Amino acid sequence: MSGEIQFVEKIRRLAAVPAGSRLVLGIGDDCAIFRPRGALEDLLFTTDMLLEDAHFRRGDHPPFALGRKALARGLSDIAAMGGEPRFCLLSLALPDWTDERWADRFLKGLLRLARETATPLAGGDLARAERFSCDIVVCGAVPRGTALRRDGARPGDRIYVSGRLGGSALGLATRSGAPWKRHLLPEPRLALGRFLRETVRASAAMDLSDGLSLDLRRLCLASQVSAAIDPPPLFPGASLDQGLHGGEDYELLFTAPPRTRVPSRFRNVPLTCIGLIGAGKPGTVTLAGQPLAPSGFDHLARRGS
Repeated sequence: MSGEIQFVEKIRRLAAVPAGSRLVLGIGDDCAIFRPRGALEDLLFTTDMLLEDAHFRRGDHPPFALGRKALARGLSDIAAMGGEPRFCLLSLALPDWTDERWADRFLKGLLRLARETATPLAGGDLARAERFSCDIVVCGAVPRGTALRRDGARPGDRIYVSGRLGGSALGLATRSGAPWKRHLLPEPRLALGRFLRETVRASAAMDLSDGLSLDLRRLCLASQVSAAIDPPPLFPGASLDQGLHGGEDYELLFTAPPRTRVPSRFRNVPLTCIGLIGAGKPGTVTLAGQPLAPSGFDHLARRGS
């Protein structure tokens, strides 16, 4: 099978949105955008899976952290569009090893973050399976026509990232200290996303879930632009490779016109300019003048071959 970007594009072509649909934006961004007739706000919908032995190993990841992370992943997509969460849906497939105590702690982690972010759990589905799997659906909202999207970057725009990159990848490698906490307990940047939409008026944005090199290429392809960057700010102890290609940082990648004032920090989260959008071949990314191949986490890439 082809890689994730190619397969998603194939699905997008096959699932064309019919004329007259209230679906403003379908496949290919952090969220789908639905505009109810006559409404003052657009609804955002995202879905994200958490799979045993693909996204976590049960011997390393405590259930409370997994539950919290399951929701955090979806909330990060809402943040990337500058949205506010409205509710979530949860589907669980539970294997025999998940006893009642494990399931209770998983739900405790998810529901605590749900309360902290005003994202009530509204329903879902349950099933038995050989391996644990979880699918979270989050609905959010933005004022009509204001959602941040991947396709708004223009040549001359500056490229920014929030936070410091590579911490989650470092945590997965070391299983200790602050990096491991960063991996287990990511913080969805909801307040920052709203700030980027309302105050900065970013031209494009997305969350960094699969690695900067891959996610920046996705943004460039959506906007039909190229990008030239310098090394990003790194989490203490992380390597440049982890900062460029490590996934699950759940920081925000965004662009802004050159005259836009972007503060150096937002609520103690650094906001760093790392490069410029160009008019070159769409999807091309260079690092310090050299081609940067996308090698972050591709869900459909063959592994071990």
